[in-house]
Amino acid sequence: MTRPALTDCLYNPSTAAFQDELWDVYRVMRDEHPVYHDPRGSFIALTRFADVWEAVHDPEGFSSLVDEQQNFLPQLIYMDPPRHSELRSLISRAFTPKRVAEIEGLVRRVARHLIDDIAAAGGCDLQRDYAAVVPSVVIARMIGVTDEHIESFRSWTDSFLEIQGPDDYAVATTKIYGLFAELLEERRRSPRDDLMTALLEAEVDGQRLSDNELLGFCLLLILAGNDTTTSLIGSASVLLARHPDQRARLQQEPERWANAVEEVTRIESPVQALPRTATRPATFHGVTIPAGSRVMLVWGAANHDDREFTDPERFDVTRTISRHLAFGHGIHYCLGSNLARLEARVALAEWNHRFPDYALVGDPERAVSIWARAFAHIPVTVG
Repeated sequence: MTRPALTDCLYNPSTAAFQDELWDVYRVMRDEHPVYHDPRGSFIALTRFADVWEAVHDPEGFSSLVDEQQNFLPQLIYMDPPRHSELRSLISRAFTPKRVAEIEGLVRRVARHLIDDIAAAGGCDLQRDYAAVVPSVVIARMIGVTDEHIESFRSWTDSFLEIQGPDDYAVATTKIYGLFAELLEERRRSPRDDLMTALLEAEVDGQRLSDNELLGFCLLLILAGNDTTTSLIGSASVLLARHPDQRARLQQEPERWANAVEEVTRIESPVQALPRTATRPATFHGVTIPAGSRVMLVWGAANHDDREFTDPERFDVTRTISRHLAFGHGIHYCLGSNLARLEARVALAEWNHRFPDYALVGDPERAVSIWARAFAHIPVTVG
């Protein structure tokens, strides 16, 4: 790519061109502007692995209280301790390894049912008809959303991928909060074995969650359960279609699927960046970030840092990965990471077992997103 002048906006994920150029943009930022100042003065970005790792493990210096919190009811990702710690402990009970493992059978049944229909049709939009459907059904069942509402929630959460600013949240969040308010009221009358009932019955320091906290939790669960795992499955499918040697390796050695999911998560991090607020001055590479600055922690760039990963842009399902930042880290490490890994592993293994020779039809269409790495459409034939 042509290196922009410092007065140009090098990092602008709101454009379609960025989705094609981001690895080059990230490389220039890491190598030449590791503490990148947006020329409009809107933010500072950290892109090197070691720097992002340091910041994410310093929640006192890099607070999660950011402008976005004003657009939502209370959410864990926009909280600091001690309230964050209290509520995280509560919701973590839903994502124990044992409970997540019990979901595997559901994931497999949903995947196989969809695959049967796709086989009969001879092809599909893999993103819309498979990658998006598997996670939406699974998280809906866990939360307690009945089947007739799954498609509505999926369409509303899909809209979050291409948001460009606060106004873009308004319609979808209003609809999601409204439907969850109705569902939570139903659970108050008729409790069930699901997350909504568990949240209603939970107590923190002897107090129940407020209505706003309940709705905030439900929104976060449905968003994270739908969008990020959908993006992961879609990106993996495209990578494997474009790297037949890696696909063949997995078909011959299916025990490598878990590692393959880890590599996809690193190389195509579903969440590319999240903001923090600097609460005190912080210095990186001789550059001081002033207190009060909006700081973007760019996971996607950090996961391609050749200071941490050898040949980072090479897709290798056998790569040994001791750590990465696709699920964040520290106190905000993604609670649903094990669920996402399980869903992706099962969905991809089932798809590739049934369709070992699936092929892309043209170039998949990228979603334009300020925070996500995802496809909007992946047309495929399945043989």
